[in-house]
Amino acid sequence: MFRFETYYLYHWAMQDNTTLNEACFVPRVSGFTFKFASSNHEAGDLEAQGLEFRSQVIDARKRLDKGAVAFCIFVGQEFAHVAWIAFDQDARDSCNAPPCEVDFSNHEAYVGSTWTSPKYRGMGFDAYGSLKRRQFMLEKGVDRSRSAVPKKNIVSQKSSAKVNAAIYGEGRLIKVLWWKSWKEKPFPPER
Repeated sequence: MFRFETYYLYHWAMQDNTTLNEACFVPRVSGFTFKFASSNHEAGDLEAQGLEFRSQVIDARKRLDKGAVAFCIFVGQEFAHVAWIAFDQDARDSCNAPPCEVDFSNHEAYVGSTWTSPKYRGMGFDAYGSLKRRQFMLEKGVDRSRSAVPKKNIVSQKSSAKVNAAIYGEGRLIKVLWWKSWKEKPFPPER
């Protein structure tokens, strides 16, 4: 009925991705596969290969229908990690994400709703997935991505720092029943 959360607001410049060495981000587990799906048809193709994720992600079908792209990592055929990219407002809204400001018309994208299976946490899937998502966005003409990470999520904050994400502000979400308030406070620029 009542929810109050504070978030760090991150942004990534896609050109910064070109300086990162992919070999430094390879997860510490063998037999993993990185896949993405931008439609329910593509997700069905993954399922035909034994790579199922939609049944384990709330509203996955709806998110894909609205244009969000799922970036998944599997170990063997076991679903281990997912994150979503939204290239427009409808896709972002479908991800049930904090409503941080994203200028989609100015080549920005939103990345969020990231989850890693408890069995595979701490093995580098989020940082590796972030690198692969950024490569994808760069190919799609995205200049910058934005994300909101709960302040209490220390693991995601460490992962974001590893891939050179910059914190630019703080967001506060208050929800009471169906009423919602979101406020952003930018941090002063560094000198």
